[in-house]
Amino acid sequence: MTPRSTFSALEFLLDDPLHTTRVTPDLLPDPAPGSVLLRIERFVLTSNNVTYARIGEQLGYWAPFPAREPGWGRVPAWGAARVVDGDPALAAPGELFAGFLPMATHVLVQAEPRPAGLRAIAPERADMYPFYRDLDRIDDTVDDAALAVMSGVAPTAAHLTDELQKHSPEQVVFSSATSRTALTTAIVLREAGTRVIGLTAAVRTDVAARAGAFDDVLSYDDIARLPAIAGTAYVDIAGRAEVTAEVHQVLGSALVRNLRVGATHTPSPDPEPAALPGPPVERFNVGLRRVEVASRIGEQEMLTRERAAHKSLAAWAVEHLAVERTIGLEQARSVWQRVQRGVTDPLTALMIIPV
Repeated sequence: MTPRSTFSALEFLLDDPLHTTRVTPDLLPDPAPGSVLLRIERFVLTSNNVTYARIGEQLGYWAPFPAREPGWGRVPAWGAARVVDGDPALAAPGELFAGFLPMATHVLVQAEPRPAGLRAIAPERADMYPFYRDLDRIDDTVDDAALAVMSGVAPTAAHLTDELQKHSPEQVVFSSATSRTALTTAIVLREAGTRVIGLTAAVRTDVAARAGAFDDVLSYDDIARLPAIAGTAYVDIAGRAEVTAEVHQVLGSALVRNLRVGATHTPSPDPEPAALPGPPVERFNVGLRRVEVASRIGEQEMLTRERAAHKSLAAWAVEHLAVERTIGLEQARSVWQRVQRGVTDPLTALMIIPV
C-alpha cells in the first residue's frame, strides 16, 4: 500500500448520528513498526451500536476511530478483520482477529502483543478499557452466527451474569428483552438456574418468547403483571425512565437491585425520576468489570469463563439466529436506519461485509 491509497468508512453526523450518515474515502497510511493494517471482513449491527451513537460523547465511543472531518464520527462495531500488512512481530499476513472495529473497509492499528492476540495502544484509545482495545485471534471456522455473539456479546453476558449472581437473585427482569445483551445474558442466567423475565414492546413479545431465552415475556403495557418475587433484580437496557419507574413501583420491596446497562430506546421526554422506591440505580460497565475480575482471578481464568459463555451462546445462535448479509457500506446505511428505528428481526444477525 502507498500513502495515497484510500479506504472507505461509514461516518455519522455528531449532531444527528441516528439519521445522518455518509460513506467517505480516507487516506490509508503505510503500517509502521508497531502497527498492523487490517482488512475488515465483516461486522455486526445491533442495538448496542445505537447505544454507542446515543451516548458516545459521554462514554468515549467516538474516540477510538476518529473521523476525517470535524463534526463527524465513526460508530464502532464488533466484527472480524484480517491482517494484510504490518509489523511481523505483532501478526502475520492472513491472521484473523475479532474485536472492536470501525465500520470501514480497513483500519490501521497501533498495537502490542498479548497471549490471545493484540491490544491497541494508540493515544486516542489510551483511556478505554482493554475490553474495547483487545483483538483476539480466531480461525476461519467461526461462522457468522457464532461471530455475532462473540467479541462484545459473550463477555458482557458472562460478566453481567456473574455480577447479578453475587447476590443470588430469585428472579431477573430485563427491559429491551429482544436486544442481543438481554437475550444472551438471559440464556447464561437460565443455565445457572435463575428465573428470567423479559420486557419488550407488544409487537415483539412473540419473537422474544420464540428466542428460548426467558421463562416469561411481558409487554411494557403489562408491567403490572410482574410477579413481585422477593429478591428480584432489574436489568435496564432500554433506558426508558417511565419503564424503570413502573418496574420499581410494581415490584416495591421485592426489588433488590437495578443495573443500568444501556439505552437502546429514544430517551423519554421525561427526566429520570430523582427518587424511586427500592434500590438505587447502579451503572454496569463491562469494561470496568473485566478489569476488576482480571485483577482478582487473573486474565487467563477470566478468559476461560468468557469462552465458556461463548460456547453456550454459539450453540444457541446456530439454532436460533438467522444471518442477513449486506455487502457494501452504502447498503449498510439503510440497515443502520432499520436498527435505530427498531424494525429489525431480533433473531436475525445483521452482518455487514464492507468490501
